[in-house]
Amino acid sequence: MPTPPLTDEECLEGLKLRNQYATIAAASAASGKEWHWIQRRVKEAERRKLTAEMRQMVDFPAFVVEGDEEEDIEEILGRMKKAQALKQKAAEARNWFPIKIAEEKPYGFLIFGDPHLGVETDWPLLERHMAVARQPGVYCGNIGDTTDNFPWGGRLARLWAEKDISSQTERRLATWFMMEAGIRWLVFLLGNHDAWNGGTEFYKMIGAYNVPVIDWRARFTLIHKNGSQTRVDMSHGRKGTSIYNPTHGTLRDAKFGEEAQLWVTGHIHSYGLFDIEFPEKKTRTWLAQISGYKRNDQYALVNGFAESNHGSAVLAIIFPDTGKVQCFGDVEEGSQYLAWLRR
Repeated sequence: MPTPPLTDEECLEGLKLRNQYATIAAASAASGKEWHWIQRRVKEAERRKLTAEMRQMVDFPAFVVEGDEEEDIEEILGRMKKAQALKQKAAEARNWFPIKIAEEKPYGFLIFGDPHLGVETDWPLLERHMAVARQPGVYCGNIGDTTDNFPWGGRLARLWAEKDISSQTERRLATWFMMEAGIRWLVFLLGNHDAWNGGTEFYKMIGAYNVPVIDWRARFTLIHKNGSQTRVDMSHGRKGTSIYNPTHGTLRDAKFGEEAQLWVTGHIHSYGLFDIEFPEKKTRTWLAQISGYKRNDQYALVNGFAESNHGSAVLAIIFPDTGKVQCFGDVEEGSQYLAWLRR
């Protein structure tokens, strides 16, 4: 229901409070009334040209003027506070959210680098990795940029015009990869390419109730039946790059962030994999910068970026008895070791 218009008496009440103190803030502190409660009445009193003396002599009707039909500022503030509280609650729920894994044997967590499904995808390699993903005891994550999904305008539209693939075909490929390829997803990230052309809503719609679809970064805890835990921090991209260390951004976050056993990053199409100790924290962790499946990239060619030939994905083997992790940049080699462990 719309807020009823203020009466003259209500306006004068606010005006009286305002006149008793140097500022509205002081009046608010002394009276216990919200500052916007007083301000609204003062402004309305001024608009109606009300003073205590005039009110005794003249009785004005409550006019309906332009703007009175708009939502009251107090209602707007209430709605904004409620929306902010809900957003904060959702953010807290996504911070190190739990994923329960019932496996008692060592199992694999295969993280696909940027797939960019289309004419530039290394399909033979991706299909081999997908075959690993379907093996018993292997679960998966996607680091983001599932397709190119170029916007219709500007330079990127010209790049898309050179590719023999439509937006509809890209979305069919994305749906197949997420829902129909036989991959057991634990988490599906959205990168910068995924966000264009309404992609965020598209992925969240098709993935609803099947896999957590999360913008850019996911921090979660794998919880095992014996109570051991493995914390994973996955991000499509991170701040900071270095020509000397492809995992620079990942290392930066791991060194100054919260503790996790596995840190994974995509986005820049380069590869690096490190098992590193932080002696000051008395912790050890894996850093993985994965390169993805895009090949013969015109953008990389023009800007002088050497094309990565390794580390399109990383297979992390997780030991549920301890929560420890062992990573492989060669997914197929890692899958053989995993099969041996599970036997």
